[in-house]
Amino acid sequence: MKQLMNPEVLTMSSLEICELVGSRHDNVRKAIERLVERGTIQHPAMQAVKNSQGQTVTSYLIGKRDSFVVVAQMSPEFTAALVDR
Repeated sequence: MKQLMNPEVLTMSSLEICELVGSRHDNVRKAIERLVERGTIQHPAMQAVKNSQGQTVTSYLIGKRDSFVVVAQMSPEFTAALVDR
């Protein structure tokens, strides 16, 4: 996880989440936006970054708690492993 302006605030980018769960970035972004609309997570900060193809894309920076929620939404296997633990 990356640190935002405040070194005590842990964040994970939507690009990192897509790599973690093996999903496309646009699908992760849609899931984040859907969770924000439902009030399940807070609206995350945005940043412009270069992707692996050198294109500038917008990525969300998501706090630790909300990162867990997004990953759980995107990966039932992750949620099952967490519950089993």
